[in-house]
Amino acid sequence: MTRSIDGHRLGWVPAWGQAVSDHRGEDDEPGFDDVTVRMTVPASIGGSHIRVELSNRYADGPVRIGRAAIGVGDRFVEAAFNGQSTIEIPAGGSRWTDPVELTVGHADDVLVDLYLPEPTPYATAGGFRFDRSLPGDFAGAHPSAPKPVEASRETDWSLPAGGPFLRTVEVAGAEPRAVIVAFGASSTAMGWPQYAAGLLPASSRIAIVNRGIPGNRVRLDAPAKTPSWGLAGLTRFDDDVLGTAGATHLVIAYNSNDWGLPGHVTSIEEMPTLDQLIDGYQQLIRRAEAAGITVALATVTPLGPELRGDAAREELRQELNEWIRSSEHTCLDFDAAISSPTDPSRLQPEYAAPDDTHPSINGSKRLAQAMIDALAQLLS
Repeated sequence: MTRSIDGHRLGWVPAWGQAVSDHRGEDDEPGFDDVTVRMTVPASIGGSHIRVELSNRYADGPVRIGRAAIGVGDRFVEAAFNGQSTIEIPAGGSRWTDPVELTVGHADDVLVDLYLPEPTPYATAGGFRFDRSLPGDFAGAHPSAPKPVEASRETDWSLPAGGPFLRTVEVAGAEPRAVIVAFGASSTAMGWPQYAAGLLPASSRIAIVNRGIPGNRVRLDAPAKTPSWGLAGLTRFDDDVLGTAGATHLVIAYNSNDWGLPGHVTSIEEMPTLDQLIDGYQQLIRRAEAAGITVALATVTPLGPELRGDAAREELRQELNEWIRSSEHTCLDFDAAISSPTDPSRLQPEYAAPDDTHPSINGSKRLAQAMIDALAQLLS
């Protein structure tokens, strides 16, 4: 997408993104009322101008943004919406800020502040970490002292930043070699795309956008009691992949939710066959390739402790992985990267989060390296 500023045409490139889902009815975060939300996210590619997309897709009513600001380094700029500092985003809608002239470098932290003056439910959101203020409008305010950084062990949870309403950060002035969309479930949402972007030099000119949702499935929408697990990959594909500006490459990196949830969280009747799983992947591949997007496939990492003893589910995982490895597409062998060499049905301890199901910080970094190792083949 292009837009004219002072007579110049700007081409927009996604520097960061998340897949938002429906958090209504879940109690992981309280709502907002007269507070400022700050989200700090890393830019995978730099540019001379910046804008952000705010989404109110999952809501029962409009959300009012009292004021917004965007910051990089020690500079904040107030963001406007069609020249106005305040906007009301209708339920189901999204809005872009006006472009602001703000230099963003590769791997720079972009700070997005939203002042929410009225009672606002935590409804449309993604990611894991953000900051909320004491009561008041602090959009664009510099903290009086640096926020202490808590030391993390490499075996801790990998929980990248995100937050409510923020869906995409785009920059202009970049000439990307590639825009890669990482599309999947929790292992993707937990940050390997951001770590992979951080491993690349700025000269690579590669943007990586994370569109993972914890609990997400390829074929079926989230169960009613946990709507935040998102619409099925087949359902949200157009929004989260084709709707990513300039997407050139797609990495399909799902977990085992399609066959791990049935009989455990959802009805056993939802259990897919191998042919149905492969058909789901093939539909995603065909839709991407029809749009001129090159596809890579990631193998599925081990099941959780409560399921790995089920021989039928483990066999399904191994058979799907074999199909992925033997396909004509670039393979990111995430399974080989972080599973135990002595017991391939479980994660290697040094790469496992405390639940022994998801990748830890160290595990996410190992997946990121697997992405980098496959990059030459993917871009060839």
